[in-house]
Amino acid sequence: MTSSAQAFEAIADQRVLAIVRLDNPTDAVVACRILANAGLHAVEISLAQPGATAAIAEAVDELEGAALVGAGTVRTVAHAAAALEAGARFLVGPCLDQSVAAWAHERDILYVPGALTPTEVELASRWSPLVKLFPAAGFGPGYVKDLRTPLPDIALLATGGVDLENTRAFLDAGAAAVAVGSGLVNASSLAAPDDLAANARRLLQLAAPATPTTRRQ
Repeated sequence: MTSSAQAFEAIADQRVLAIVRLDNPTDAVVACRILANAGLHAVEISLAQPGATAAIAEAVDELEGAALVGAGTVRTVAHAAAALEAGARFLVGPCLDQSVAAWAHERDILYVPGALTPTEVELASRWSPLVKLFPAAGFGPGYVKDLRTPLPDIALLATGGVDLENTRAFLDAGAAAVAVGSGLVNASSLAAPDDLAANARRLLQLAAPATPTTRRQ
């Protein structure tokens, strides 16, 4: 079993979480395989997609040791329990549900709750080392910077409308990591697996911490 700390480190280390939400569970597993082979260490399968728990179970079985597979759109304890039974290594929610948070805490499972306002972010941070800022793109990287001023110790996962074009801006603004969904994985990208893999590698490059020789001016 992956501990909460281990799952957090897997996301925080690469500063990227890929979100897979496809209509076919087999396609979801294929997408996870491509992403893992490209080097991504954390992949979320949304429970909002058909056959999500079956896809999670298959992806976990295939990718164990290569990438952590978690469950997204976790809104209830029933969702969390079904995801954990399928083998999910972490849980992500669109909002904070304190019953889910308590349930996950008892089992040492990383639960990343969604939040938007300063009050919501502060409350969510009491339950998790990582808070999903959602929807991020509608407010932009500047909002991340604004939140970081009074809440500098809270790690934010920018989610919602994040893609290869704005990933670096969110990270430069102070996000601890980004979660990229349809901007990376969709029906069209799955039809071009080489391009999907290349985009995943590009995303990892964009998310890599800047060094003195590569830091943007």
